[in-house]
Amino acid sequence: MKKENLFKRIWKKFKSLSWWKKLLLLAVLLGAAYFVKAHFFAAPAAPKFRTARVKKGDIVEMVEASGPINPVNTTTVGALVSGEILKILVDYNTPVKKGDLMAVIDPTQTQADYNQAEASLSSAKENLAAAKISYDLAKLNRSRYQELYAKEYVSKSNLEEYELAYVNAKSALNSAESSVIQAQARLDSAKKDLDNTQIISPIDGMVLSKSVSEGQSLTSGFSTPELFVLAQDLTKMQIEAKVSEADVVKIKEGQTADFTLDGYPDEKFQGIVRQVRTNYSASSNSSSSTNTTYTVVIDVNNESGKFMPGMTATITIRTQDKKGVLLVPNEALRFSPSTNMEKYTTTGLWLLEPGAEPRRVDVKIGIIGADKTEITEGEVEDGQRVIVRENNTAAVASNNMPRPGGGGRRR
Repeated sequence: MKKENLFKRIWKKFKSLSWWKKLLLLAVLLGAAYFVKAHFFAAPAAPKFRTARVKKGDIVEMVEASGPINPVNTTTVGALVSGEILKILVDYNTPVKKGDLMAVIDPTQTQADYNQAEASLSSAKENLAAAKISYDLAKLNRSRYQELYAKEYVSKSNLEEYELAYVNAKSALNSAESSVIQAQARLDSAKKDLDNTQIISPIDGMVLSKSVSEGQSLTSGFSTPELFVLAQDLTKMQIEAKVSEADVVKIKEGQTADFTLDGYPDEKFQGIVRQVRTNYSASSNSSSSTNTTYTVVIDVNNESGKFMPGMTATITIRTQDKKGVLLVPNEALRFSPSTNMEKYTTTGLWLLEPGAEPRRVDVKIGIIGADKTEITEGEVEDGQRVIVRENNTAAVASNNMPRPGGGGRRR
């Protein structure tokens, strides 16, 4: 009751004040309230820097690349003779065995050429037989006249006549023998052309591609028309990845490669580096600089049959693995305080110790991971705090951490 009377008296007295005294009293009360809130209920000041702890851990160096998956061995089947495709007996994905008939080319012309060559050989053999009889007779007559001349029964001119006939017969025999050899060669060639009208699989495998259709005419010349491409074994495939010159020096045979495929977004596969080819390819970009890449061949097991030729693999090759080394966030190597105006030529970190100002130390780095980097040298210890950013809009983050194949400005 007393409190209620007290409030009533205060309120009555406040109402009796002039308007400017009321405003003055309200200003004093608001100022007092602000003072109490600022000194007794204020939130603690936010830290100026955001830090991370230096700690030991494991890190893996990765090289990223991409490339197509293809069979290890492919064979191109072509046409060695000209003609019309009469029949095709295989299609895409058809399994074939060595010796299987795949297609037939019209043999009409090649059969005629073979028949003509066969007749020519027969004629040459008959001429050879006649030449041999003539030679044997000429040889016998020469021998007889040599004996008669020795007994002085015939003149010298008679003997020379039969000796000349012998020489001519021998020459005719040699010519006939050569004609038989040439005719046999033409027949063999015609027989091969005739055989080539039947397109036979040279290996066990599967048809990857077909470039012809029935009724199509083929003309063989300096280049062999391609008919089919066969894969020898689709259970063993390979990736031919293009790797930059900065990364290829890190890759060695036998290293493990992880890869993903767009067709299987939730799965990860593995392969083994089989070959790092020294042959390179160079290309120019819009800035007139040249990009040099090397081919890295990765063996892939495809016994599951999931991989199809031509699929593009996104590859990560583990080139180096270290355990129990000092690690810092990559952000820490890019950080520089907004108040710092000095430029550095070395790589460094900014340490923040309790009650002290940020302090920069020079470091040397090793493996650069996706989010952490190995520290190999420098006045940095496990458990120390490194600055990764400022908690204000004036923070400066300059990308000065060395990257594979190049470096940046050090801070």
